[in-house]
Amino acid sequence: MLILISAITGLLWGILGAYLTQEFAGLYSWLAAPSGLFIGAFIYFLSRRFYRMSVWALIPVSIVSTFVAVAVFGLFVGAADLIRDIPSRVGWEVVIQGMISCLWGLVCIPLYWVLFLLAFGNHALLRHLDR
Repeated sequence: MLILISAITGLLWGILGAYLTQEFAGLYSWLAAPSGLFIGAFIYFLSRRFYRMSVWALIPVSIVSTFVAVAVFGLFVGAADLIRDIPSRVGWEVVIQGMISCLWGLVCIPLYWVLFLLAFGNHALLRHLDR
């Protein structure tokens, strides 16, 4: 049940990520939005062992999981960008560029720092449901 909830919240995160990255990635960010299903379940599996600890343990978990989720989402954005058939592009560089762009936005655009608070709330919800 928690895997399903994590996948659904991950999809909501994917839609939010597509909205936030549409400025630089356009349509390709929306093609990456369904990857949120996978990313949500993946982050749950990485984080669930911390749900038995104090609620304060969720602070570093939220920070690290946000970075991991944004990096993986960026990889999916880069992979979706490979659909464009532009000569002289190196495939792995396009994929890595998507990841680096998403991470740059998370670190350098203060508005996106709200994602850390949303991640904390998401982890707190899952922690509550896990008990």
